[in-house]
Amino acid sequence: MDLLERTTDYIAKAFSGLKPVFGALTGLVSYLFFPEKAYFLALVAVIIAATMDIITKLYAISKVNGGYRQAVKSGKLFSKTLWQGTEVKIFSYLTVTLLTGLSYRVIFLKEAGVLLASFVYSVMFMREFQSNIENLCEAGADLHWLLLFAKKKNTDLMKSVEEEKGENANDKRV
Repeated sequence: MDLLERTTDYIAKAFSGLKPVFGALTGLVSYLFFPEKAYFLALVAVIIAATMDIITKLYAISKVNGGYRQAVKSGKLFSKTLWQGTEVKIFSYLTVTLLTGLSYRVIFLKEAGVLLASFVYSVMFMREFQSNIENLCEAGADLHWLLLFAKKKNTDLMKSVEEEKGENANDKRV
């Protein structure tokens, strides 16, 4: 009897409070956003690159304006402006990540969903990579050679999309 009572107490405690709700939300987010482990790892890489973009932008603005305090005093470094751009980026990345995760569930050929995700995360990462290098160049780093490489890779990635856009110029969709 003691074992049965302890078991029911344990189950009652496990399902009380926010634990089941938190678990259900975590499971839902994981199911929708990250159907494959590679999706999660790719998003982590993009988030790290985006975070570094913010840090390198702060560094560049501070460096160009004679330090952090001087940049704040002169109004060149303003948190509201920085937050507005970051807010749009966060919302955009969440939307794209959700759509990419859902594409895995919708497309019948799983490899096609993985291919789409690879392309999407690669483009997002390369854009952040280029932005980081631009910020560092603005701060005075001698990385123009790497910036040229990043711009070329971004151009190569987007070339097929631009060609397709040109082919569909006469498409009269509403």
